[in-house]
Amino acid sequence: MTSPPTPDQAADEYFEYHFAHRVAPDHHPIFLRCQEELRALIKQSPGYIDEQSTELRLEEGVFVGKTVIRFDTLENLIGWLDNPERRRVIHLEENAGYKFQGQVNTEGYSLWLKQKLSQPSPVWKINLLVLLVLYPTVMGLNLLLHKPDLIDFPTWMLFSNFCSVAITGWFAVPWVSGIYQRWLEGQGTKKEQSLALASIILALLLLLQFFRVIFSQVG
Repeated sequence: MTSPPTPDQAADEYFEYHFAHRVAPDHHPIFLRCQEELRALIKQSPGYIDEQSTELRLEEGVFVGKTVIRFDTLENLIGWLDNPERRRVIHLEENAGYKFQGQVNTEGYSLWLKQKLSQPSPVWKINLLVLLVLYPTVMGLNLLLHKPDLIDFPTWMLFSNFCSVAITGWFAVPWVSGIYQRWLEGQGTKKEQSLALASIILALLLLLQFFRVIFSQVG
């Protein structure tokens, strides 16, 4: 098992997933039992590093809290999210009224990129490239995928996040990092570096305008 991250370990040296919990008081005991089962399962999952959870607090008649799980690679994180035993336990919780929202921390992509680069790259460059692929991926999925009536919202959120992570992590980020590798590594003239940065910013602005037009027509 991978050792837990040290206090001064950089946040981009692992992949983490954030859960926001909402639990009805009547279902509080079931939630706690299921969480214990999940903790036992996740400790056996390849690449698991650690977990941090806040204490549940009562807000407007509902228990709320947060959990963060960390894995060493994106593949191992996705493997846990798609684990059949995990989905079985989550299904039991959902049937008892449990609701959650999940979100991947995209800073972990910088670890993958750093491993592929021959020269160190500033974090802001890596984050900008992640934004370049994550934004159209999320917006495109929102356009193409519509939640079926038979699927509840938490399950649908998990599925859409899984798709976003899979597309960006396995295809989009490796592809765009190959195109901009010289820029990431600081190679080339100052003019070439400036042109590469300008092309990224221009691409983001064009994507913004494109989705504005598309969503205005859909709406």
